[in-house]
Amino acid sequence: MYLGEEGTEQFELTTRVNGVEIRRLKIHDPFHCTRVVMRGWKHAWNALTKGIEVQVSVNGSEGAQRAIMTLDPHALTQETRNILIERVEQRERNGDAGTVGYYVESSHA
Repeated sequence: MYLGEEGTEQFELTTRVNGVEIRRLKIHDPFHCTRVVMRGWKHAWNALTKGIEVQVSVNGSEGAQRAIMTLDPHALTQETRNILIERVEQRERNGDAGTVGYYVESSHA
């Protein structure tokens, strides 16, 4: 789904540790996972004595913000219902097709 400008990275992910920006990243998908790893005695000492605050924010471009604000919540709810009903019907028609199974064999030594 495109929200706003076509062909651009419409979101910006900013990560700060104790108020200091450590990374700014242009992204297309706002559902992004970020991980902050801190190593060393300095971070361990700060965590024990002062605490460490990690702040992650995702901001959208003006076009993406405008597109989100104009979404109709009732239409989205109905569309979600339709998608879920369609998935149930597909599972009923296809049975077990597409499911992934596994086999575990125990060995007795």
